[in-house]
Amino acid sequence: MIAMRMNSRGFTLIEMLVVIALLAIIMIGLLNLLDTSSRISVVETELADTQENVRFAAYHIMRTARMMGSAAMPFAGNIGGSDTWLAGELISNASGTATTPFGNVAVVAGSDVLTLRGFFEIAPFFVDRTAAAASSITIEESADGAVINTNFNNVDHTTIEGRGIFFMGRLDQNEYAVGEIDRGSTKDPDTDAPDRSLVINFSAGSAQWSGLNPSGVSVTGGVPFDVYRVGIMESYTYYVAPDFTLQRLRADSSGATSEPVAVNIGSLQVELCVDVDGDNQCDSWLSAPTATQAAGGQVIGLRITVFGRTGREVLGWVEPMSTFQTAAGATIADINVANLDRTHKWRRIEVAAALRNYLF
Repeated sequence: MIAMRMNSRGFTLIEMLVVIALLAIIMIGLLNLLDTSSRISVVETELADTQENVRFAAYHIMRTARMMGSAAMPFAGNIGGSDTWLAGELISNASGTATTPFGNVAVVAGSDVLTLRGFFEIAPFFVDRTAAAASSITIEESADGAVINTNFNNVDHTTIEGRGIFFMGRLDQNEYAVGEIDRGSTKDPDTDAPDRSLVINFSAGSAQWSGLNPSGVSVTGGVPFDVYRVGIMESYTYYVAPDFTLQRLRADSSGATSEPVAVNIGSLQVELCVDVDGDNQCDSWLSAPTATQAAGGQVIGLRITVFGRTGREVLGWVEPMSTFQTAAGATIADINVANLDRTHKWRRIEVAAALRNYLF
């Protein structure tokens, strides 16, 4: 009996402490493993979101760019003796504040600001060779029993105030004029289709529109040539705001409204392809062109590089310089890497496309 009791004695205190210590070490290791796994999962999720953001941002801008210049308006040209941005406008390496057609906006230092103008929402209307009145023009849905404008359903006449109005004359003489749409435009009810009329009121408007006219042309008092087509013109300005959101300024009745396009965008870099000899081939890519350089040749292409970054810093991470360089080791476009926080993980996408309306 005594022997049995001696053989059934429990663990000693030292043995218990050793077991507890071993279990604590194992638990700490498991917790560290779970923490590391959680961190990796968060970073990978953010990287996937970043890749999607840069892809969406780049293709959103490029889709708009492909539609610009559809009315024979040059990308840039000489107006009144000075070279001026027209269908497009590029501010390279903004210093933190950029002066856009809509006023000053705060931007991420070193990022580019791109303005595109064109008929992005509503295709231009055909008109029956008429001179516009002093402050309005009437557009008919049908002529001689045939529908000539199939885009009437796309027009909400109550929301076009503040946008540009583009008058096209004879293309062989490059006749065009630009004004601003005023309030009070009207459109016949849908029950009158297909015999509706759209009356657009206009004036010379603000400088962002009147400044696009060729030398000596103004719509004050009416358009000074026979009009063949009329377009409701949009103006979009893309820039990266200090909160790392790609924003789009859009012309409207209040002047302009800023609309978010994509989040966690670190920088936007734009290059123009210029054809100087008229062979529809890119003679040079300009990363920081002036209006004079853009006007000196035909802008036939656009290359956009969008850099995205994770929403939070990654512990112990420094983004490699290769992310911001070409395969040959040159800095992409004219991006200033010193302005970028490389403790985030970065992704980039580069998209280049011909501007089809400028190819001849």
